[in-house]
Amino acid sequence: MALTKKAERTKAKLLASARKLISENGFDQVSVEDITKDSGVAKGTFYHYFKCKEDVVAELSFQTGKQVTEEAVNLDSNVYERCCYFIAGLFKDADWSGVRMIRQWLRESMESEGTPTETQTALENLRRAILKVMTAHMGEKPGELKKDAPVEMLARLVMGHFLGALTIWCMMDGEWKLSDDIAIGYTRMDIGNMLDSYMIGGIPGEIPTPSVPTDEDLKK
Repeated sequence: MALTKKAERTKAKLLASARKLISENGFDQVSVEDITKDSGVAKGTFYHYFKCKEDVVAELSFQTGKQVTEEAVNLDSNVYERCCYFIAGLFKDADWSGVRMIRQWLRESMESEGTPTETQTALENLRRAILKVMTAHMGEKPGELKKDAPVEMLARLVMGHFLGALTIWCMMDGEWKLSDDIAIGYTRMDIGNMLDSYMIGGIPGEIPTPSVPTDEDLKK
């Protein structure tokens, strides 16, 4: 059911407060009561929109994913840099969400069977977003994927890069920031090597350091 304008504003207040408080204090240090107090929304009203605090983070991450996808698609650059920008934005969001939330999401993704779950839907949305970023200008000019590039395979490889990095990060208990070490280093090498031979003209010279979204980009 579509929300009324008033309900949309109330939900937006809760999400804005949650984003601010979690950014300042971390997920584990913020309670539902903190969010409702900061937003000026009754605690009972919170549960009209969300089952728990984790649902708020999931909603915010969904919004970030949509935003980063559109920013990457519209980036004035080649397919390599668009993919790096996209993955870097997701890594920044994972840093913000925290290890415990990412572990829970990965566990649910692995354990789900039968009827599609929200986590399985999120994985499919991720695959589609990567395809959208990769094929935005496919076959049009140097730096883009060739018309006969195996885009489904490449999308799954890029997806595997992202999920693999998240898994290792969780196994190491968030020992580093994904958006610092992984997005700029590992992504630069791995995604560049994946795409190079399928790009019109390839990546000229040494694989360049990709653009990454700033914290301010993700707050828009």
